[in-house]
Amino acid sequence: MATRKIFFTGYPGFIGRWQVRSILADDPEVEFIFLVQEKFLGRAAEDIAELEREGKAERGSLRAVVGDVTDPRLGLSDESYESLTSWATEVWHLAGAFDLNVPEGVARRVNYWGVRHIVDFCKACADLRCLVHFSSVVVHAEREGLILEDELDAGQELINNYFMTKFWGEVEVRRAMREGLPAIIIRPAGVMGDSKTGETDKFDNIYLTFGVLTLLGRFKVPPVYLGEGKARPNFIPVDYMVDAVTAITRNPAAVGRCFHVVDPDPPTAREIFDVIYELTAGRKPSITVPTRLVDLMANRLGGIFRLLNIPPDSMTYVNHVGIFDASNTLEMLEGTSITCPRIQDYYPRLYEWWQANRDRADMHPKM
Repeated sequence: MATRKIFFTGYPGFIGRWQVRSILADDPEVEFIFLVQEKFLGRAAEDIAELEREGKAERGSLRAVVGDVTDPRLGLSDESYESLTSWATEVWHLAGAFDLNVPEGVARRVNYWGVRHIVDFCKACADLRCLVHFSSVVVHAEREGLILEDELDAGQELINNYFMTKFWGEVEVRRAMREGLPAIIIRPAGVMGDSKTGETDKFDNIYLTFGVLTLLGRFKVPPVYLGEGKARPNFIPVDYMVDAVTAITRNPAAVGRCFHVVDPDPPTAREIFDVIYELTAGRKPSITVPTRLVDLMANRLGGIFRLLNIPPDSMTYVNHVGIFDASNTLEMLEGTSITCPRIQDYYPRLYEWWQANRDRADMHPKM
């Protein structure tokens, strides 16, 4: 079988680094060229050297080129652009602005126009097997009920720039697929740290809750449920996500389809927070703030949540998220040993890692 040649964006970001390691563990002969912003070139070089030193990649099989997805030609010279379109057999697009508070201009340039530029690159490729596009479950915003992998536009309200631009980015990929572009759409749930070590790259989503509850505990504030907790917000550890994606994309039957890489049996928000309260406070709450009141506070008193370093829109995901069907994903994973661990089994690792690293300035998300 011919060597796979992957043109890869989103490296050396946390998920990108983990995904590359997962692909190499499955197929050590893969060659990569990473499109890297100049400010991250040093970090990319260090990581490539580490992979070579550890024997996870052949020397010279991983290369980084300076570029930017927000540029129509990806920040490449005409010669480099044409050379790469002749070289690549796969394009993996992970680059994005993953921030609930991202400004609209930045979100559009990265999450929408960046996708369009990558699609154009793919169309110019001479021997493309597939585009692997990383979308997100947030394209369904506040939709409730069962959400199928083949669904996209169901009239959902796109409540912030992040949700909106991830949605429109996927629209562009689906349009290209209808025109014949071979592509695989990956929609991950909220990505947490490694289930075995707890390692992550920033403290957002559940990690913010660790900080808030620890702070409130110091002031003897009793724990409180924010909402009835009936919804099932979906989170997965990064190691499960990347291994699932590696397995999915190795199967030719995946081309032309969309995959919810999620916890197929997610706990309720109440069950999630029971685990977190036990870790941070040693006890479960006895008080519940009604969901309607939480929604009102998030909509009209969002500043209170921001003071606690919690994006108000995150409460929508916690209290109003739908159930993500994962039939396509489970079909691809059948016969493998890849399964999503239960939160009870890996949240303690996340908490331990947070405790050991919570004072690091580079771990805090931009607010």
